[in-house]
Amino acid sequence: MCGRLNMSTDPADLADELQIEMMTYTYAPRYNVPPGAPLPILVDRPDDEGTLFRRLETARWGLVPGWAKDEKIGFRAFNARSETVEDKPMFRKAFESRRCVVPVTGYYEWHATETGKEPWLMHAADGGPLFMAGLFEFRKRGEADGPTADPAVRDGWLVSTTIITAPAAGHLAELHDRMPVMLPRDLLAAWMDPGAGGAEAREMLKALVADFDPGRVDRYRVSTAVGNVRNQGAELAEPLGDEL
Repeated sequence: MCGRLNMSTDPADLADELQIEMMTYTYAPRYNVPPGAPLPILVDRPDDEGTLFRRLETARWGLVPGWAKDEKIGFRAFNARSETVEDKPMFRKAFESRRCVVPVTGYYEWHATETGKEPWLMHAADGGPLFMAGLFEFRKRGEADGPTADPAVRDGWLVSTTIITAPAAGHLAELHDRMPVMLPRDLLAAWMDPGAGGAEAREMLKALVADFDPGRVDRYRVSTAVGNVRNQGAELAEPLGDEL
């Protein structure tokens, strides 16, 4: 499971490294991001001439397929299981050709102890961002959806996303039985390639899960205040001493 994010890294700092050609995501540091909130997604989409064009877009966290009658369906689709993502109607079409990368500073998980649940922040061991494998969708909004100021809605279309999860590996399994599927930098383009069909994407996903090195991720304990989504601020991500 991946249900709370730290989004405090300015994506402008990644623009050159990731070869971003257009950025419509508006950055503000956020340390306690729940499902339903806007996320940055990295996508490679073809232009009018068929050339892939890399963009950092805003998407609502929680996938809403184009056929959905109600946007609330997204609140139960903020994660997609790697074992079934290719077959589930909710995710099947997006997995075929709308794969994206969600760059995050880190994510939180809770460890059950005798005295209660302890939150931990997972972050990249190399100090950079974590690149999570995701999917995205478009849905045309109608009058029944009502007005919105959601930055993930542009020209009447809602852009939404989900993060793919897999069985947790190594020390991450000590906190939760699931973890987000994380991509190395050299596979970002291959994952996002809309020309890679479902079969190719399926094999890539299997390899990402099988080859994942838990040593790429460090973690440390943080304040229980992160459990309340109303709480925001850099202090939520400060280590409390325990680190792995």
